[in-house]
Amino acid sequence: MSMVGYVLGLGDRHGENILFDESTGDTLHVDFNCLFDKGLSFEKPEKVPFRLTQNMVDALGVTGYEGVFRRTCENAMRVLRINEDTLLTLLETFIHDPAVDMVKKTRRKPANAKIPDTPKAVLESIQSKLQGLYRDEKMPLSVEGHVEQLLKEAVDPANLSAMYIGWCAFF
Repeated sequence: MSMVGYVLGLGDRHGENILFDESTGDTLHVDFNCLFDKGLSFEKPEKVPFRLTQNMVDALGVTGYEGVFRRTCENAMRVLRINEDTLLTLLETFIHDPAVDMVKKTRRKPANAKIPDTPKAVLESIQSKLQGLYRDEKMPLSVEGHVEQLLKEAVDPANLSAMYIGWCAFF
């Protein structure tokens, strides 16, 4: 879900938006109001591609995010890239559906943040992520390289410390 959330620009991931089934161990994400990188436009922008706090890393066991979690992220990103056309075709239907507001006007747009502000820009942003274009790089990254950059960004103390205090990034 971390890779899917990154590609779709899903923000506002905190403990209350990720439900846990105690009997099966399944997780269920709820509250998808912060899609398509809208978290970058918050007063305290979301600076991480997905939630991976110290407590979450500790819960992954002795290998932290360097074991099964990394391999799972790489496999998920690989599957997303292989199915790029299908995913983009599905998302493109939102452009032509007048009942769906894919992009709401944001209150503020930080000068250095690239926040898609039209449905076409949303699709281009998602396509860039699926092609391995990280930030403003011209050369696409391999799946492994892309996941490496995302993991570094997700656990970077500078990013976590700049987040909204209610997000509890220190946990």
